[in-house]
Amino acid sequence: MKITSSNNNIKIIGNIKSVRHYNDIKAAIDVLVKDYNQINLYLLNSISITSSVIGYLCKLIDKGHLIELYIANEDLHELLDDLNLLQTFKVQQIAI
Repeated sequence: MKITSSNNNIKIIGNIKSVRHYNDIKAAIDVLVKDYNQINLYLLNSISITSSVIGYLCKLIDKGHLIELYIANEDLHELLDDLNLLQTFKVQQIAI
């Protein structure tokens, strides 16, 4: 998995599937939330997302941050729909 960030945008390439991935994503977001209230996450080809990442994003929303997910993989979009998280994370499906 590779993470890049610019302004309030984080792009994640690869599958999100391990505790290390969670730690890397959390560290990248922690840097941005100091300066930005809205964080845009671009999940460019991940087919899954760990519960720890979902929990962390929910915690940020509870603290008043706006999280927007831009998802390229249809299966991940369906998973977030099944979990009733599309509105919570303002999920938008994108083409890459």
